[in-house]
Amino acid sequence: MVRINKLEWAWTLIIVALLAGVAAYSTVLLYNEDALPAHPAEYVDVIGHQWYWEFCYPANHTCYNTSYDAATNTASGGALWAAPGSTIQINVTGADVIHSFNIPAVGVRIDAIPGRMNLFAFQVPNAAPGSQYLIQCTEFCGEFHGTMRAFMVLT
Repeated sequence: MVRINKLEWAWTLIIVALLAGVAAYSTVLLYNEDALPAHPAEYVDVIGHQWYWEFCYPANHTCYNTSYDAATNTASGGALWAAPGSTIQINVTGADVIHSFNIPAVGVRIDAIPGRMNLFAFQVPNAAPGSQYLIQCTEFCGEFHGTMRAFMVLT
């Protein structure tokens, strides 16, 4: 007959309790990470096209297409405008192929998939008005993928 001593039981129960604690904490953390704020300062619909970003502002019923010039590293026609320190919710989709909406300096990355609306909220950096943050597509989407850029401009 095999005897299990008390130390083995204690060690096993400690490991099980530790794993259960990590699982519970992770579940709460993931839920809160995906939760959207109740009242963001702004809603922006972002639509990825081959090969430009479209930003629509439902509050004033306007949409802007961004055209990027690689030679001067500038974008014209529109931008993602946001107030410093505010919380904005972006509703991201793709019009034609899969894109990936990415603002590297802010830590925002979300896929733009045709036929699906992905929702994401984030805190805009509290920087000086006029500050710009690069927006780029990080999912290879075709021939002019490298020029699919825009800017988030703080107002």
